[in-house]
Amino acid sequence: MSHSSRHSSVATPAPSLADVLKDTTILDGLPLTVIVDLRRQVSHLAADLDAAIFQAVVQARKEGDRSEAEPDRLLTPEAAAERFGVTKRWLLDHADEMPGVKRLSRKIVRFSERRLARFLDKTPV
Repeated sequence: MSHSSRHSSVATPAPSLADVLKDTTILDGLPLTVIVDLRRQVSHLAADLDAAIFQAVVQARKEGDRSEAEPDRLLTPEAAAERFGVTKRWLLDHADEMPGVKRLSRKIVRFSERRLARFLDKTPV
C-alpha cells in the first residue's frame, strides 16, 4: 500500500501570533484550518483588549484620572478665595463642612484645591 503525500499524518506546527506579527509571509501556504484558528485567536484577543480598555476607562473616571492630572495643591484661604471667587471669611466660616481642609495649627488652615472645587460645584455659595 503506498502512502500519498496528501494524506500524510504529520501535522504542520501552527505559528504563534507573535511569529506571524514578526513575519506575515508565514501565512503563505498555511492550511486553511490553521489560518482560521489564528483568526479566532485574534478575535478573542481583540475582545479581551476591548474589555481591558473599557475597565481602564471606567476606573479612570472613578478616580478622576488623577494619574495624568496635575497633583492636588493645598491653598491658603486667600489663594482659595481668589481662585474660586468667594470671600476668605466665607471659606473660614464653612471650613468644618468641607472635605480636604487641613488644619496645620489653630490659626493656619489649608484647602485642597481639587476637593474644594468639587464641593463648590455641589454647593450654592
